[in-house]
Amino acid sequence: MRIQTTEPLYLDAPTFRILLELQGPSLGLWRAAEIAALREQVFDPPVLDVGCGDGLVTSMVLSKVEIGLDPDEKVLERAARHRIYERFEAVPAEEMRLPDASIGTVLSNSVLEHLPCLDVVLAEIARVLRPGGRLIFTCPTEAFSRWLILPSARYATWRNRQLCHLNLWSTRRWIEHLNGAGLEVERVRPYLNHGWVSLWDALELAQQIWIADKRLVGMIWRRIPSSWMDRLARKASQLNLAASLPGGGRLIVARKY
Repeated sequence: MRIQTTEPLYLDAPTFRILLELQGPSLGLWRAAEIAALREQVFDPPVLDVGCGDGLVTSMVLSKVEIGLDPDEKVLERAARHRIYERFEAVPAEEMRLPDASIGTVLSNSVLEHLPCLDVVLAEIARVLRPGGRLIFTCPTEAFSRWLILPSARYATWRNRQLCHLNLWSTRRWIEHLNGAGLEVERVRPYLNHGWVSLWDALELAQQIWIADKRLVGMIWRRIPSSWMDRLARKASQLNLAASLPGGGRLIVARKY
């Protein structure tokens, strides 16, 4: 198993610009780290995107995906607009109806930490992967709760409940569950250090301040001049989003036996 801890991790300014404009400062930052880490990987076709959502992140990593899977038909309608998916499966991950050994790569971005029946999902992923096929996924780490803006267990519990986080596991625990499904971990890539996670949390909280029926930060953010946003994206592209272990988030690559 290769654990990357020192290689820098950057995202180009044009992609950062799109993320900041569409998703705001907090989610844009987190998605930037995920996209940068995902772009380092090789995705052997056919590709299954588990929990593809609106497809924005995947569209910034891949130009073609054979199957997008998500139980929400409304978000799949938005995903179709990116024109990278050949077809969709509108079912929960534990109910996927794909043939055995039919997939080369399963991609899942910030999804597995939310699933209550995770071992069932991992077994299904292993079933549809061909021998030697890989699962490539991102998720927050066990350090996420400790690195929030307030160092309080009660606050962390509230935030994780708010974010629907169920599986903030250590690398060792991920290895145990993945091995149980017949998947061997090959690579772990941590990203976003303590400071970035705290900043993300502060920005995310600020975006929850409402005035009347509008978000305060959203109103301010939408009024930022385009030239300022371009400058901000250029500055953001110079930020090293990598982290030493455990990182606030991590990418894991696991291969089917």
